[in-house]
Amino acid sequence: MFRHAMRKGLLFAALLLPMHAVTAEPMDYEWLRSVDRDVLDCPFRGQIDFEHGEIECGLIEVPENREVPASRSIELHYVRIAAKPENEDDVREDPVIYLTGGPGVQVAGYVSRLRDHSILKRRDLYILEQRGIGSSGDFCPFFNDRNPAVRTRDSFEGAARGFQESARACFEKAAARGVDIRGYNTIENARDVRALRMALGYERWNVWGISYGSVLGQALIKEDPAGIRAMVLDAIVPLDLHELMRISHWFARDLEKLHEACADQRRCARAHADLEERYLAAIDRLREQPMEVSVPESVRFPDGKAWFFQDLVAGMPFSLLYEQSNHPALPAIMARLSRAVEERDEDFFRAMAVADTSGGFRSSMGMGLAVRCLDGYIDEQARLFPGDLERYPTLTSAFGHPDVVADGPALCREVGLTPRPREQYEQPRTDLPIVVANGAWDPITPPPLARYIMDGLANGRYVEFPHAGHGPTRSVDCAGDFMNDFFDDPTAALDEECVESGEEAARFLERIYETRAPLKGVLLMETRPEAVPMQAAWAGGSILLSGAGLLVMGIAFIGGRINRQPLPDRRGGSRRLVFLSTVLILAWLIGMALAAWRTGELSEALFLAGFLPWAGWVAWLAPLALLTAIAAAVQVARHYVRFHLAQLIGLGLVLLGVVSLSLFGLAWDLWPL
Repeated sequence: MFRHAMRKGLLFAALLLPMHAVTAEPMDYEWLRSVDRDVLDCPFRGQIDFEHGEIECGLIEVPENREVPASRSIELHYVRIAAKPENEDDVREDPVIYLTGGPGVQVAGYVSRLRDHSILKRRDLYILEQRGIGSSGDFCPFFNDRNPAVRTRDSFEGAARGFQESARACFEKAAARGVDIRGYNTIENARDVRALRMALGYERWNVWGISYGSVLGQALIKEDPAGIRAMVLDAIVPLDLHELMRISHWFARDLEKLHEACADQRRCARAHADLEERYLAAIDRLREQPMEVSVPESVRFPDGKAWFFQDLVAGMPFSLLYEQSNHPALPAIMARLSRAVEERDEDFFRAMAVADTSGGFRSSMGMGLAVRCLDGYIDEQARLFPGDLERYPTLTSAFGHPDVVADGPALCREVGLTPRPREQYEQPRTDLPIVVANGAWDPITPPPLARYIMDGLANGRYVEFPHAGHGPTRSVDCAGDFMNDFFDDPTAALDEECVESGEEAARFLERIYETRAPLKGVLLMETRPEAVPMQAAWAGGSILLSGAGLLVMGIAFIGGRINRQPLPDRRGGSRRLVFLSTVLILAWLIGMALAAWRTGELSEALFLAGFLPWAGWVAWLAPLALLTAIAAAVQVARHYVRFHLAQLIGLGLVLLGVVSLSLFGLAWDLWPL
């Protein structure tokens, strides 16, 4: 649960920490070591189900560092997702190459998400797993798992220092094994894209890049302009970085948009009138007084202690802004985070510590940090951090410790990752047909950065999705059709209906059904797994008794009606009450299951706070079922002489099931109390 939000929220500050790359003069280099490409049984088979021919994988061989004579070879993994046209005649000959993000995100998550994207209605989609990522030679595959306790510290600075220790060990061990870590940068990544095009035999193809893929696309304009037919860049990272690393500045921009939008919705404004003050105060409080909780001893928590700092409260809403599907739940989630800090809610933080945060997208941290060093991200963060700390002290303090950020550039150089020459990262100037897209709510690559790069694009056109977050061409349903139309005729006028109406403005949840059931579930599974079978048996046995009773009584009722037998009830309406209590408790069970499913569909992170508002009405069915069952039991007791022994036993078991399931709901905080 809420694993993707936690992964991005809790690791975000770490992803911005230091590393850097080596200077080398450009020289003639081999694009491919082997023009032949090898077929590969997809390494994610079993993780992703697909039919033969739907998804194919392969390998190409390239130099690790084209700027070093006799550089060793590395193999790069690529994926082809075949077009899925409604009619065979719809398939175009010019495919699309998707440039992945991160930097460092592994390919399986993209395959899972893009295999049903509407871009496939007309074109094959290729995805290159970039060098140093996953099956393309991850040189630190155990980055997050090796000595994880190193990063579990009792201070924010200590945790950041622990991450730097892991980064140093990653690069030093990789270099000792013969990895040329200087070769893991955006310029070499762009050259790899050209190499893949050549290996596949395409003279030109269409390029689609999002986030880090957008900066890679800009580098590709310089490295392979003749190989690009048309290009869509989304969630823009300028090649020269511009003001990208002003993280707190861009987050403050989105928070202001969020508060203004909430204020414009009467119910949201009433429910969250003081949210801005509470939220910022919660960040400050965790900075001043970190949260310590006891957890089961493990490799990650050898001392049985976990600590939480201000990056949690800032990082989770920041990451949830990426996907516009999360936006309706954001005020409620921020309010729940704030209250957890205010109340020092140990169960809340303990659940956060032990929850599974693996997520669907996995990153190769070594490659990601090498790019950040070599491309200059770490230097830029160190340069801009002091000014933003002065302007946004609360938010900036949550995205890095001043001393650790300041030390980042030196660490990059110490491990051999001196930043590359900045002239290699000047913004490209081109007349290629390019669509630049951005979501208005993007918290990390906001519209000002997209507008900044337009000066050099003579045939560039900018579109802004007004209600979208990060990467709308990936997440908005109609975006594939929009891009296909552009790729069909890059010179034609853009049909911007998808841009303008592809997503609706968020309607914020003014209230939620507050329950601790999800937190209790996480804690039970992770801290007391031996108790899970007992809880399952309690719920399962109760459901079995109630369901069987409802089935038998329903059959008896229908049979009586078919036989046209009179149904005089001389037993005080007891059978009807038993039947009603069973219907109520099963309706409660089904309603709560549906509420949990719909809540997860909206935002897994909302489980931190509870379920969707209408679950509060469903919750009343559990105590109502209990009261009805008690009334039925009283009536059965009053008229027991009118029942056969078998009937009494049957009714008693049914009522026991109803009472037991209702009390199960009470124990799991699923009553309206």
